[in-house]
Amino acid sequence: MSAPSETAVFGPARALTHREHGWLIAQLAVVLAPLLRALPLVTCAVFGVLLVWRTLLWVRRAPLPGKWVLGLTGVATLLVTLALAMRTGGNIGRDLSVALLGAFLVLKLMESHTVRNGVLVTQLCCFLLLSQVLFDQPPWLAASMLATVALLLRNWLVLLHPQARTRVSPARVLTRLVLMGLPCAAVLFFLFPRLDHPLWRLPQAADTATSGLSDRMAPGSVGQLILSDDLAFRADFAGAPPPLDTLYWRGLVLWRFDGQAWTAASMRQRPAPEGVPDSADAAGSAADMVDYNITLEPTRQRWLFALDRGVSIDARDGIRRSIDGEFVSTQVLDQRMRYHARSRLPGRRGADDAGPLDPLTRQLALALPPGNPQARALAAQWAGLPPAERISAALKLFGRAPFAYTLEPEPLQDPQIDDFLFRTHRGFCEHYAGSFVFLMRAAGVPARVVVGYLGGEVNAVSGDIIVRQSDAHAWAEVWLDGRGWVRVDPTAAVAPQRVERGLAAAVPASEFRSRRAEEPAWLRNVRWGLDGLISGWNRWVLGYDRSRQARLFAWLGLDAADPRAVLWGVSGLVLLAALPLLWQPRKPKPDPVQAQWQRLCDRLARHGCPRAPAEGPMAYAERAAAHFPHAAQAIREAAAGYVALRYGRNAGDAQARARQFAQWRQVLAQLHLRG
Repeated sequence: MSAPSETAVFGPARALTHREHGWLIAQLAVVLAPLLRALPLVTCAVFGVLLVWRTLLWVRRAPLPGKWVLGLTGVATLLVTLALAMRTGGNIGRDLSVALLGAFLVLKLMESHTVRNGVLVTQLCCFLLLSQVLFDQPPWLAASMLATVALLLRNWLVLLHPQARTRVSPARVLTRLVLMGLPCAAVLFFLFPRLDHPLWRLPQAADTATSGLSDRMAPGSVGQLILSDDLAFRADFAGAPPPLDTLYWRGLVLWRFDGQAWTAASMRQRPAPEGVPDSADAAGSAADMVDYNITLEPTRQRWLFALDRGVSIDARDGIRRSIDGEFVSTQVLDQRMRYHARSRLPGRRGADDAGPLDPLTRQLALALPPGNPQARALAAQWAGLPPAERISAALKLFGRAPFAYTLEPEPLQDPQIDDFLFRTHRGFCEHYAGSFVFLMRAAGVPARVVVGYLGGEVNAVSGDIIVRQSDAHAWAEVWLDGRGWVRVDPTAAVAPQRVERGLAAAVPASEFRSRRAEEPAWLRNVRWGLDGLISGWNRWVLGYDRSRQARLFAWLGLDAADPRAVLWGVSGLVLLAALPLLWQPRKPKPDPVQAQWQRLCDRLARHGCPRAPAEGPMAYAERAAAHFPHAAQAIREAAAGYVALRYGRNAGDAQARARQFAQWRQVLAQLHLRG
């Protein structure tokens, strides 16, 4: 059997009407609009120019451009794409791929004259619509995509069947399709095997990637990040969360200092030996542990965050715990990730049974580059004190004037530590953490820098703790014999309000103005409600991973790999699809007048005078009367009675219909047909 021809599918090459051109432009604008928030500004400008050009042609009813103009425009679009790709090292990536598809789709609309081209543009809009989920998947995008799909299907239906606009309701047809499709989508969502990783990964340009804390801390790096209000992650606790001033979200440990910046030591990020906990966690009991979940935003980095001290993380495969208690992924975190973590509550007790520090780690924790003689001389004065008193001496130094906490410090000159301690005296967390660790090492106390986040904002609606980039923080850890690594936050000595009440309370409003602190109560409640909606969406929809599916199957009494689950799901879908066939609506009671007229038509047809489909009652009666002259009068009276009962002035009068119906039955009874 041969495939249907193009003419059989689309009909004759019908030209698009002016109204249909307008619908195609509108649907493409609706599909492109959500992409503008994620694509680079240059590509958005290209979209705008091309779409405005096409809209002006439509408004002025001007002819569409020729092939040469479209060809040159396409070549120029390719050249712009290649130029942008060269800026990213020759990598086209996700953003440019989506932008190129959108640009050429607008060009395709430029040459669309017939219905076939309009249907093709609508189909390509479906592909472009799916590309929106490659960037982000908030709940409002799901609603927007459903509305856009309805618009695309409506245009598709009207293009293929122009008469459908007058014969059927497109809204009713689309509603039926949605009601039929939603149960199938729900069953497949819950039962289809979940994967830990997507089936494919698109390369992403580095300059458009979202980034948080890095593995390098130099003066100004954390300060620039603090000015960002972007979301870092959300955390929800199984019970009541600890106080905000105790929430030190540990990320990376920085060991090496070259006189300019602190960096991580790759040798320290190797996996910790199995069964050997970090010394600070050795004394933790079950009562000291806290369980919580973190929804981490994409960072384009490899490390995860855990509440100090993180003991374990239950996440996808490829997450390892380093010997310093860091959690590192083998893959770049380019997608939102949700994981369950367990930590020892901070400040309960030290690890009294911590063993001695091994020589290699002690050497690394005391290493300093040459320079900064004034800081070295100051630390040498504390060398004869016990380690705890050396720490106290440094904190007292920071707690005295003229040291101040500010986001706008004066640039440091070499040597940086001496310049900060003895000249500028103004800085923020990374200045104090770095200089404190330098002083401790110079005084003979092993120390290291830790970067992460501090505190957060409690959502009063959902109860989640919202941690933003403005909560970025740096602190120190020192080694004390018998206790192990102990957290020391030198920022608390100079600006305790930073730890207790957040960044906005520690710096002047001219340096950091928090919009959240100044907003009215009703607006804060709205923001919390929207954030709670997004958190629930991420948790229950986007976070429905293999572990959640396994728990659902266990609740249903099934194994995650049990084929009966899929079998039952498919059987349910078949049953839902068969319900419209099994349920037949009750047919309405036929009109007795119409039934009598149909009996007459059937009798006339059996005797050789069938009625044509479009033939009226009186015209049919005249033709039947000529065919049966002996019954002509009865046929004419029957047709006249039928017209009077169906369309007459007294058709709605019950008594008149009863009298005419009695006469009608007498006429039919007297009617005798002979061949």
